Amino acid sequence: MLKKLWGTMFLLSSIYSYGTTIYQFENGIPKNIKSINTSQLKITNEKYKDGNHSLKWNFNKNDSISILGDVGYSTFKDGGKEKARSSYSMWVYNKKSIDDKLIVQFKKNGIVKTSFPVNMNFTGWRTMWVQYDRDMTGTPEEGMDEITFIAPNTSGEILIDQVIPSVLIDPRHNARDEQVPFVNLPADDAVNAHWMALYKNYNLIKYHKDNKPLTEKEIVSIKSIENKFFNEIVKKVSVNKDIIEKKKEQLKKYKKINLEFIKRLVIYKNITSEERENIKYVPTKEFGIFLRELGYMYHSTNNIKEKNEIYSIFQDALNYMYEQGWTKGSSQGTIHHLGYQFREIYQGVFLMKTPLLKNNNLEKAREMVTWYSAMGIIYTDPNSMRGINIDILNTMLPGMLTAILLNDNINKEAQELTQFNKYLTKAITYSPGVIGGFKKDGSVFHHMQNYPAYGKGAFEGLTPIIYYLGGTPYGIKGEAYNIVKNSLLMSRIYSNKFNYLLTLTGRHPNNKFKIDDSGFKYTALGGDNGIDKELAEAYLRLTPEGKDANKFKNLGFSPEKAPNGSWTMNMGSLQLHRRGEWLAGVKGYSRYLVGNETYIKNNLFGRYMSYGTFQILQDSLEESGFVQEGWNWAHYPGTTAINLPLDKLKSNISQVDIYSGIEEMLLSDETYSGGNSLNGNGMFAMKLHEHPKYNGSHRARKSVFFFDNRAILLGSNIENNDTIHETHTTLFQNYLGKNNIIKENKIYKENTLLLDSQNNLYKIKNNEVVYSKNLQHSLDQNTGKPTKNNFELAYINHGKSPKNGTYEYAILIKGNKKSQRNFEKNSNYKVLNQDYSSHIVEDNISKMRGYAFFEKSSLQNDKFIKTIDTPSLILLSPEKDTLDISFVDPDLRLYEGIDKSQYDKNGVMKEVSIYSRNWKGNDGLPHTSTLTLKGKYKLKTGNNVKLKTVKNNTVLEITSTYGTPVKIKLIKIK
Repeated sequence: MLKKLWGTMFLLSSIYSYGTTIYQFENGIPKNIKSINTSQLKITNEKYKDGNHSLKWNFNKNDSISILGDVGYSTFKDGGKEKARSSYSMWVYNKKSIDDKLIVQFKKNGIVKTSFPVNMNFTGWRTMWVQYDRDMTGTPEEGMDEITFIAPNTSGEILIDQVIPSVLIDPRHNARDEQVPFVNLPADDAVNAHWMALYKNYNLIKYHKDNKPLTEKEIVSIKSIENKFFNEIVKKVSVNKDIIEKKKEQLKKYKKINLEFIKRLVIYKNITSEERENIKYVPTKEFGIFLRELGYMYHSTNNIKEKNEIYSIFQDALNYMYEQGWTKGSSQGTIHHLGYQFREIYQGVFLMKTPLLKNNNLEKAREMVTWYSAMGIIYTDPNSMRGINIDILNTMLPGMLTAILLNDNINKEAQELTQFNKYLTKAITYSPGVIGGFKKDGSVFHHMQNYPAYGKGAFEGLTPIIYYLGGTPYGIKGEAYNIVKNSLLMSRIYSNKFNYLLTLTGRHPNNKFKIDDSGFKYTALGGDNGIDKELAEAYLRLTPEGKDANKFKNLGFSPEKAPNGSWTMNMGSLQLHRRGEWLAGVKGYSRYLVGNETYIKNNLFGRYMSYGTFQILQDSLEESGFVQEGWNWAHYPGTTAINLPLDKLKSNISQVDIYSGIEEMLLSDETYSGGNSLNGNGMFAMKLHEHPKYNGSHRARKSVFFFDNRAILLGSNIENNDTIHETHTTLFQNYLGKNNIIKENKIYKENTLLLDSQNNLYKIKNNEVVYSKNLQHSLDQNTGKPTKNNFELAYINHGKSPKNGTYEYAILIKGNKKSQRNFEKNSNYKVLNQDYSSHIVEDNISKMRGYAFFEKSSLQNDKFIKTIDTPSLILLSPEKDTLDISFVDPDLRLYEGIDKSQYDKNGVMKEVSIYSRNWKGNDGLPHTSTLTLKGKYKLKTGNNVKLKTVKNNTVLEITSTYGTPVKIKLIKIK
């Protein structure tokens, strides 16, 4: 569909600011453009990038042309909300490749201040985004008043269009290519290098001729991979004369306009409405769907004439694509996030491999796919690899495999499949620190955090490839396979069934992102030793019906029961607890793990998402009480937060440095936040300290203890200096549907019992509790527009500017009437301590005891523990002659001391980008904690534990990393 700029520019309008001049050559040659020597200039409609015209320049050696007038360059001024810098952009069309350079100079008062060369060894259109300060030779100055083009050292003809002398561009996004290989060299090693380093990655490719013939097994394996891949993407569609003619007409329309990548559109932000009318385009995503549909059609008919016509349209479309600059060696000015827009193009090309090969057109198509998929990444030095970027798995890996399978030389295909296997085997490992990739606790990291929405994309990209390669010499085996399997299995733990916990939704707190069930199927089928039972039965629980489910059932597999137990994911500061068909989860953040991710149009009110959020999830988010329309963002359940009106809660977003976008991802200065698990029960604790960007006086010490279907939540030392707004600990907030409700507003004093609409019974001790049932008004988390819905809301009111505030409440989760009556009479737990140093709770039923030690502590009257020298979380489960212990040091210890660059001259923490932290890729430092128990024990089991007895005490030295629970079993010495 032909598109104009308006809609897309609205989406991108707040990302950048720009200069004002664009030369489109729609009204003749501008008077300020001068030709020198024998240059001949004219306006032509032969080819153009916008409107209907471009500037034709016929030149000879030493010719030049100049554009007179203020270039519009501006020096970068620090301190603003954006970090964009002045860049130069233009399009050049070459009919014939020229083995020389075009020089672009920028002058002031006739003196060249800065310049750059353009390699002219191409045909078709090319563009470039060249940053003045970083990429050009010389020193740019404000007030430059002339742009001069120096012709190549030969005679020739080029077309020039859409010259933008100065446009402010995020410095992360200029891309180098074969025409301007000097642009943005730092991007080759930056966080977004997987997008931006196409030039570097293509030049990593190494092919060595190997005359050794392939074995029969290798040949059969390659054909098996090709067939699986083909069968997965092919689709039967209708084919007839009318449909073929419609495709021809569709392509004719495309060829009159530009083939555009939507991430480039930001450069048009400040052009006039008249100039904007000239910019018409077809998006690469739409064009890819068009190509793939032709591939479907080709394989849906046996009529030779129809096949030839379809191929002719397809090849014509590829030639148009190449001419538009979408070919090997071209980066289109910027290339970031291209993978999302190119998937269908890769599939379309693969579906047409046979006719492309037959007509000697395969190699150019293969090179194009190889370039844009960044397939050269597979040749990365394995010694430099530290895990894998999730974007590669999500959007680039399928394109890489496509490039490999497009080889017409089976020996080369085998060599690249072998390299592909080596790359994935090395890349699918546990990445250090908070950089992207897989973590031992099952987290999948992206944007320096556990991010299930991106994990879903990673599984969607990776697991079909595990299936395609499975059962062949090129398959993903051993540890790499098990890492993916473990992460998949954990995804069904933090989801129920398909929805993630709200606090795990990143910058998209809505009901849209869900678990990827197909990943279980593909990975189960891609195992090296037949179908993986655990994955197959997990898939059947999620998807019990359908063609694939029946295949598994016919092979004797049956759905697993819903997982029950308690799980700790301290790389995400997350504790999970499951019974029956429900999930309860609690999440915090720390000086290593961000508390929120907010963009200009995403999660505007998400500051409190990780303030100890406690959510009970059964079935969908909506069925569990959440819809974003009407949701009060100041009252995430479980959080202790200042009750700000939404206009004050809205994030104040900026681009804090050149490593980040315009976003907010705040850290705490506390190291203590995490969970622990033992024998199916668990706990969580955190030191909450709000970032000084908002209110650095807000603090609390929070804990949660899970015993079977009960949760006990404690808070202490709640304080802040806000004398205007109350501080609340939210008990619950539940959506009540669209039907009319009876409004309620109640205040309870001291001990309170509340049953929410989700059948969870809350027992609150010695606090003022506020309950309401109303039509609740809120703002949309993306747009800020008003929303409303029926909700019930309950919270503990700590008042304004609390000092040493506390709370204690217990929840019976999804109980029946009998258990609720029993819970009302006796909640079966004891709070043994609740102060600055520790929260300690004992379960009367299991006798399990949980300790949240916020500080190193010495206990006088505890039955088990005498001292602990490290802030920690400890669970103890005593039996007659044994003692089970689970120990967690929640400090990830990615660095010691303080990160001085995060503090201003007054010692106050300032906002920084997590992407700029030089510790982000550090391994967690091992730490040995000393726990002294009362009584004498000997060690039965326990890794990384040393034991000694001193008098009547037992001293344990426990070494741990990354907040991993250390399980210990002791035997009493009688």
